[in-house]
Amino acid sequence: MTSTKRNYVLGFLLSLTTASLWGVLPVALKELLVALDATTIVWYRFFVAAVILLAWLGYKKEIPDLLAVSWHIRWLLIIAAIGLCSNYFLFNYSLNFINGETAEVVMQLTTLFLILGGVIFYKEPFIGIQKLGGGLIIAGLALFFNDRLLEMFSLDTSENFGVLIVFFSALTWTIYALLQKKLLQSYTAAQILFVIYVFSFLVLLPFVTIASDSIIGLTTFQMLLLGFCCLNTIVAYGCFAEALKFWDASKVSAVLALAPLFTIGSLKLMVYLYPDYEFSDRLSNLSLIGALLLIIGSILMALIPFIYQSSQDSTLASPVEENSTLRASTAVDE
Repeated sequence: MTSTKRNYVLGFLLSLTTASLWGVLPVALKELLVALDATTIVWYRFFVAAVILLAWLGYKKEIPDLLAVSWHIRWLLIIAAIGLCSNYFLFNYSLNFINGETAEVVMQLTTLFLILGGVIFYKEPFIGIQKLGGGLIIAGLALFFNDRLLEMFSLDTSENFGVLIVFFSALTWTIYALLQKKLLQSYTAAQILFVIYVFSFLVLLPFVTIASDSIIGLTTFQMLLLGFCCLNTIVAYGCFAEALKFWDASKVSAVLALAPLFTIGSLKLMVYLYPDYEFSDRLSNLSLIGALLLIIGSILMALIPFIYQSSQDSTLASPVEENSTLRASTAVDE
């Protein structure tokens, strides 16, 4: 296998690892919310991730210097931190009202929001087939909620309230993602995340329950779940950052769109093994088709910019190649 192909395979495997970790995460969080509140879980996740990144950046002598950048960049960092912190909390909190399948499917709106944000703020192209992808996302959501569609515009039920929370969670993640594109001109992805993690666990500290009895009261299984959720934060984003080194961002994003399949698949397995398992929506076939359409739409929207850019590059390269061939032929004739 050539080095290039090996890099593509590695990029795919790292992306798939991230997708699987993000997909299984809501299942673990839903179980853990029985014992701990959402704020406390998020705080532990940020704290552990910050400590691990501090050790890593310290070892590489890359701890970010906030005084070396302008106030404009510092404000962008703060807004990005508020965005990602809000995303973590809102997503965790939503699981008090809805199950993992619904939460992960609605979070796929981040693909649509990110593309639209890129068009508005970075003047990125938005071509016809991307509009088709956006339409598939909306159609997929409509099919996914087919039996609850008429009730979705009312907050009378806790489930609708939970869906609304995930919607805002997707918006706040999009704010973070759009700002990170600008911040990457001043810091590495790891440095940005480190600042955000430190900011977040300090902001959340007054609102968490970190007394020893809250941890001692956990069962062994719940302790393992908490450890998994904490490590998931650093490993998933670490694999994501590494994948971008070996593969195109659009292809990585396309693989990440598979996350709902891991959520739905893991919960289908839980229901098969434990028929009385309560934290599953037991989706109908129509809802599953909706989830599949949404994933296809997300993949389309992620991949099309890469295909479009490749086509543009090929178009621009063709005249250059023709001129080179013509000059070579002329030189031979002479």
